[in-house]
Amino acid sequence: LGGTSHTRPILYESGGPQVAYTPHSRLTMKPYRIAVAFSLLVNVILLVTMVGMSSSRSNSLGSAPSAITSRAGSQMISRIAGSSMNLDRPDMCAWAEEDGGRRGGRGGPRGRGGRGPRFEEKVLQVRRITKVVKGGKNMGFRALVAVGDKNGRIGLGCASAKEVMVAVEKASIEAKKTAITVPITKDYTLPHRLDVEWGAAQVMMKPASEGTGLVAGGAVRTILELAGYQNARGKQLGTDNTLNNAKAVLEAFKSFDIEKIKANGLV
Repeated sequence: LGGTSHTRPILYESGGPQVAYTPHSRLTMKPYRIAVAFSLLVNVILLVTMVGMSSSRSNSLGSAPSAITSRAGSQMISRIAGSSMNLDRPDMCAWAEEDGGRRGGRGGPRGRGGRGPRFEEKVLQVRRITKVVKGGKNMGFRALVAVGDKNGRIGLGCASAKEVMVAVEKASIEAKKTAITVPITKDYTLPHRLDVEWGAAQVMMKPASEGTGLVAGGAVRTILELAGYQNARGKQLGTDNTLNNAKAVLEAFKSFDIEKIKANGLV
């Protein structure tokens, strides 16, 4: 291992094979030592932070240095995680549960109160469908969903998809878009009798006195309940097909002359 005087290796023997270190190799080892020292420093800071957090959570009364250490550790964890130390509170997501979890954008909430009606949805029917194509058959599902706010707003949606959840979601969106307003009297009943036909379905609905409740079945009862009626009578006189009966009820609601009903003082 010849060379000049400034590159001549220095041999060390430590109970094993001899290792040669040169001044050049010492320079290359300096960044490695800095990295190791920095890693040890980070580990010490994390250990101190964990000790401070455990002491603060146990609500123990410590000295002033321990309090300062726990506070600094809490701030460091908050900055790293991007959240506060109160993540375990049960009310941290309360804002997401209020009023459907929708928040206003810049300048505050939009519209009156910032939110629309809160609809309650019910699945009336889920059926398996088949679409015949050139290559064979495509299986899917059709969902019939009714939505209402129980305060005069009611909608009906029907959609199909390859999965049940997707079909229900699409039907719910359609029902909310096509929701209509129906009149409700002071006794929470219908203003007058309704007789309607839709295909093979024949539906009869008429008002009832207070305390009667909903005397109906099938899709008629569900739609009356979602619309907000509490006292009414209904009957399916034709087919038992859920889709046709539900559409018949919606057609009957569309036949209401709201202006005339208000003029007669029924609502």
